[in-house]
Amino acid sequence: MARFRPFRGIRYNPEKVGSLDAVVAPPYDVISAAERDALYDAGEYNATRLILNRDGHGEAAKLFRAWQTDGALEPDAGPCFYLYSQDFDVDGPRQRTGVIGALHLEPFSTGVVRPHERTFSHHKTDRLALTSETKANLSPIFGLYSNADFHPEPDDGWDSPADLDVTFSGVRSRLWVVRNPARIAEISAAVEGRTIFIADGHHRYETALNYFGVARPDGELLPEGGPTDEEEPAAHVMAFLGAFEDPGMLILPTHRQVERSRGADWKAYTKLVEEQFKVTRLPFDAEGRKQLEDALERSTPETNAFGLAIKGSDELLLIEKPAAVRINGDSPLASLDVTVLHSTLIDKLLANAGAPEPEITYSADTDEVLDRVAAGKLEAVFVMRATLSDQLADACMAGDLMPQKSTYFFPKLLTGLVFHTLER
Repeated sequence: MARFRPFRGIRYNPEKVGSLDAVVAPPYDVISAAERDALYDAGEYNATRLILNRDGHGEAAKLFRAWQTDGALEPDAGPCFYLYSQDFDVDGPRQRTGVIGALHLEPFSTGVVRPHERTFSHHKTDRLALTSETKANLSPIFGLYSNADFHPEPDDGWDSPADLDVTFSGVRSRLWVVRNPARIAEISAAVEGRTIFIADGHHRYETALNYFGVARPDGELLPEGGPTDEEEPAAHVMAFLGAFEDPGMLILPTHRQVERSRGADWKAYTKLVEEQFKVTRLPFDAEGRKQLEDALERSTPETNAFGLAIKGSDELLLIEKPAAVRINGDSPLASLDVTVLHSTLIDKLLANAGAPEPEITYSADTDEVLDRVAAGKLEAVFVMRATLSDQLADACMAGDLMPQKSTYFFPKLLTGLVFHTLER
């Protein structure tokens, strides 16, 4: 069963660091070199100096300790949960709410915590090095569970002022420290016995498992009960847990950008696609873009649907085919857009058109990727639909792993709201 526990968080002291807007940052894996420079310039206490330090993980660890010594970071008086709400606008105002706490680690083999995406070994190696130096979880993983009947609230209600209130990239983030024992018990009980699906932070969760193995080589992740976070923090990972049923739980599509194909014959590729898919040609202008986006939005899960824009072409391609019919025992992945994209459109057909190893990058911004193709800065882009939450859950429950970057939960969780020490 899932065990979700309060922990003694370490938080910024505004009297020492000044505006908290200047200390928060997005997750490390979405920060470009230019963005890191901008975040560094935002202030001497910006969390980017911890999660993506220019001078390495050793320097990050020195800063983390120094900031605690000089009072820039302070521990809470006792174990707490941290209610985290984000207000944002996507087709109208939205709000997503969840709780940051200490999630007891579970090997994937128990089925209590389930991944949905493959991970990259080099990211896990890098994050383990950082964790070993700082002995802390600096950013929360993002987990989902199902419980439509539970709605967490601040100790003094939603009208009470938040302990932290910042705005970053147009998203307002508020954090309430939950200290009331009754509220704490309610949160733990709401998650107990639930399956936790990792929405974002696969590398960080696997890093936490690896860190426990290094820090406690003779330790054991007990299947029931087990130590609290105070007794064994390394057996836990800082996690934001939200409910599938939250109306603000938004998944955006992750488009595939072909930075360099390394030899694709795009005319030949288009012919190969037309042999296996229905292709509708649209003008590569404002009206055509709208038609493409509307068509993708209207299409149902029973159809695989993609857009394709190619550098130098005055057309956009709408690519469709009936999705594979799932029979009992079949993997739920077979019918997903991301599976068909990688197995057929990229790994097979693009390889047959002369590009077996294209350089692929990712973006959730539809207008931006199409603009980049139009400007000749990309060879091509595959415009995707969003993976649905029930598709994610089906894959997790089947024990299947989607290709990397199959989901993009928006907005990203901020780093710098609270930190979780791994030292007793």
